[in-house]
Parts: sequence; structure tokens; C-alpha cells
Amino acid sequence: GAPGFEAATATFGVQVQDWQRAGWVVADPTAGADPWIGMPSMNALAQQLASGLLPGVSLRAETHVLALEPGAPAGWRLRLLDGQLDAGHFDAVAVAVPAEQAAALLAPDASLAEAMRLTRSEPCWTVMAAWSDAWAAPAAWVATDPTGVLARVHRDDARTGRPALDGIASRWVLHATPRWSADHLDMAPVEVVASMTAALAKSLGVQLAPPVHAAAHCWRYAQVPDARTEPCGWNESLRLGACGDAWHAEGDVAGSRPVGLERAWLSARALARQMTQSLTPP
Repeated sequence: GAPGFEAATATFGVQVQDWQRAGWVVADPTAGADPWIGMPSMNALAQQLASGLLPGVSLRAETHVLALEPGAPAGWRLRLLDGQLDAGHFDAVAVAVPAEQAAALLAPDASLAEAMRLTRSEPCWTVMAAWSDAWAAPAAWVATDPTGVLARVHRDDARTGRPALDGIASRWVLHATPRWSADHLDMAPVEVVASMTAALAKSLGVQLAPPVHAAAHCWRYAQVPDARTEPCGWNESLRLGACGDAWHAEGDVAGSRPVGLERAWLSARALARQMTQSLTPP
């Protein structure tokens, strides 16, 4: 869901430079405040990171964990959505999901769960639309929207490293404002596409035909306007922790206010350090 990201802190900047040397990210001059984008797509960065996991580490996607339960004689078991217990036994658990979802998983630690319950995320309706006609349009970000619908917009085919697609002359990604998204959470996707592409046309002052392809997705927990004051949460006795962009991020100092992806990465780094100190044998 991230259109791009910035590197406001020196620590994260070093990591981004490593990703750049590996060919995983590139600086895109059309990206505005978030100049770094994944190559050849944003989700490719996650796939590239997953491909480099240490030997013995497995990644399981599309697995809904309903709750954490104490293991025997120690550690944790995972209760899955279908009611079954996962076969694994885990020495420790790090919860890295949006605050509203983390609260339920962190129920064994009342203070961690309450911290997440008090943290609010904002939603974001996103539309991906494509046109076969090469209508006149800028490549830069739309800074203002007179309709109040759009928060940010980018022309995906004009971004660095994005491939051309047969029959498609322009591709756009539209992000709605938090207020508009919250007011239209239950709107049908087809109506969201119509409203947001109409806002795009008005913002750019162009007449748009219906797109040849369009899809809408609501990121219910897209961004955190007011993060926690701690970099992460960690209960050493329970071996249970939490991290993500709901936390303020290690290195969050005056003049350097990491947000989104950077804040999540820095928070995870802080939790990893605490877990290493707690779990490494003397």
C-alpha cells in the first residue's frame, strides 16, 4: 500500500543505500515527499527481503492468527482462525500488525494491549486505474484537490523503472484523504472508482473516458497520525513484543520525524535489539 517512502534518519538511510546497491529500490524524482520506490514495483521490495531470510527461517503467508496462547511448559502457541492450534511451539512472539489488530493478539499483556487500543489508525481508499488513450497529463504528484477527495496521486507509468504495458497509455494510483475514506468505508468499490477518478479529472482539468482497467482497495489501517512515545513494546518475562508504525521509532528526534515504512523499520530494529538481549544465552 505504500506509494513510496523517505529516509529521514541516518540509520535507515544506510539501509536504503544497501537496497539501492542491490537494485531493490531507486530514487524517483516524480515521487515528491517519498522519493524512494521499490523496483520493479513496491511489493517487490518485500519479496526480495523475504527471499534473503536466514537458513531455517520459514515464511508463511495467508495465515490468520486469531490469538496467542501459552505453550507447555513455556513459550507460545498460535490459535488460527479456523480454531485449530498451529503445530509450532515458539520461544517468543513479535507482533507487527496495525494497532487495532495487535490489541487482540497482545491480550496476554494487558499494558501492551491497552497501548494498542489507545492508538488510532486512519483508513485510505486507493484506486489503481489505467487508460488506453494518451491524454495530456503531468507525471508529477497532484498537490491539491479542490474536491477534498484525493490526498495524493501519482502516474505509475511515468515512475522510474516501471514497465510499459500493451494497450495502456497511462496508469494512475489515487489515494483518498483519511476523512473521505473514513466517511465512505462502506462504499462499493465501483462507486469509489467513479468518485476518485472524477476527482482526478477535476484536479487535472481534463475530460476522462472510463478507464479500461480499475480496481479499488480500502486500507482500513493505512497510517498512524499520532504514534506511541516508545520505539516498541517488549515484555521480557512473557517474551512477547510489538513493533510497527504505531510506535514512535528509534531515532525519532527533533528535525527527523520518520513516518510510515521508515518508522516501522526503525521500530522493528529497536524490538530486535531488545529481543536479542533477552533471548541470547550468556
